[in-house]
Amino acid sequence: MEARMTDKTKLAIAAVIGALISGPAQAQFQDQLMEEGTIVVGTTGSAPPFTMIGSDGELDGFDIAVMEKVAEDLGVEVEFRQLDWSGLLPGLVADRFDVVSSGVTRTADRLASDDLIMLSPYIINGVAVTKLTSNEEIQGWDDICGLAVGVVRGSAEIDLIRASLDEDCLGTVAEYPGWTELSLDLKNGRIDWIGMDYLGPNYLAANDEQITVLPEVRSPKTQSIAVSPNDPALAEAIEPLLAQYREDGTLNALIEQYFGQPVDFTQMPPDPS
Repeated sequence: MEARMTDKTKLAIAAVIGALISGPAQAQFQDQLMEEGTIVVGTTGSAPPFTMIGSDGELDGFDIAVMEKVAEDLGVEVEFRQLDWSGLLPGLVADRFDVVSSGVTRTADRLASDDLIMLSPYIINGVAVTKLTSNEEIQGWDDICGLAVGVVRGSAEIDLIRASLDEDCLGTVAEYPGWTELSLDLKNGRIDWIGMDYLGPNYLAANDEQITVLPEVRSPKTQSIAVSPNDPALAEAIEPLLAQYREDGTLNALIEQYFGQPVDFTQMPPDPS
């Protein structure tokens, strides 16, 4: 992180952290966080409505709103840096960002990794089949065996899709930087279906009659924010805020704003292991 905070900001962040944690940990977090005043966030800007470019040309989306709320409550500034998904987590490891907030799936490997700190869930999701509306041959998961699928390069969805299918069912896999390229090749017939989460494509399909997201969701998963292992104090400061946001409705208000319907945080799937 960069840029020192003002005395006013230091007092604000101390008050927030003091309200959320106590004891020796509180002093440690205060000392570390008050030295720095800007959270640098990596995001793609190409995975609506998690992260996208709005009509005003500025970054918008659920991830953007969550991190702006976090920064506001911590009394710090937030700076967003865009990068293709495949470069975000390596960028976190390389210390290009303090945080990656871009619909990061909480996989077993990421939860156990020393290369990042995976925070508790901010949304519940799952994988789904996205297809051309005109393709009547695909009516469900049973119809996609052997067909060419497009996925986001470096995403967790491909492993979740494999786990959702019978052995040897997965067809040719093509990788893409993001939704724009995926949907273009789907419409051009280069792939038969898109393997992504349910919530993002469902949002996009509402404004694109050529695309349909099938309703059956498999491999329930949770997503959240990934923090640099070099910023444990930041992770410890954000974590109780996420718990508070799940409890007080802050997250569901943002989820309804961007996805159209809330999620039930009492029904979260267990962490993968």
